Amino acid sequence: MVMMMMMVVMMMMVMMMMMLVVIIMTMMVVDDGGDDLTFSWIFNEYPSFVKQDTRRFISQETGNLYIAKVEPSDVGNYTCVVTNTVTKTRVQGPPTPLVLRSDGIMGEYEPKIEVQFPEIVHVAKGLTVKLECFALGNPVPSINWNRVDGIPFSRKVDVRKASGVLEIPYFQQEDTGTYECVAENSRGKNTVKGKLSFYGR
Repeated sequence: MVMMMMMVVMMMMVMMMMMLVVIIMTMMVVDDGGDDLTFSWIFNEYPSFVKQDTRRFISQETGNLYIAKVEPSDVGNYTCVVTNTVTKTRVQGPPTPLVLRSDGIMGEYEPKIEVQFPEIVHVAKGLTVKLECFALGNPVPSINWNRVDGIPFSRKVDVRKASGVLEIPYFQQEDTGTYECVAENSRGKNTVKGKLSFYGR
């Protein structure tokens, strides 16, 4: 298991070196461990971990780190950490530097959704569903969630804390339907939709 995790981290580091740009820093991950693996990023030195906010997002589906509208304070070394929640083992890759480009000033542009949930998600009764959605843009886009059918979210869903992840605990029949993520800034907006389908077990 540790060797597999090391291979995942090394693959992520290679991809990251190839994809490092001003707007987005991302690494592709092949995760065949299901929900057993979690991803985090160290900024410069341990224990300074990247904190997610409206500009920074870590996908727990892919392990990718996204940084919208990179600022001078973001410059530094980033290290991916993969943790197995079952065995409690953890591995990390080598640090990868993020530098600002000096070839001009980035203009404003409408949101571009980089992380989105599948078009159809089949969910068993009682499970917790987490839908991811994150967009790049300048100004930094806001992320809002809606049910397309107009039905309000149940009390168990805290939409105020959702931001890039909408969490629906203890999934039930009434939670089925089409959900929409809306990314918006002063330059425009973009949306993605996906359907949650219920099945008993």
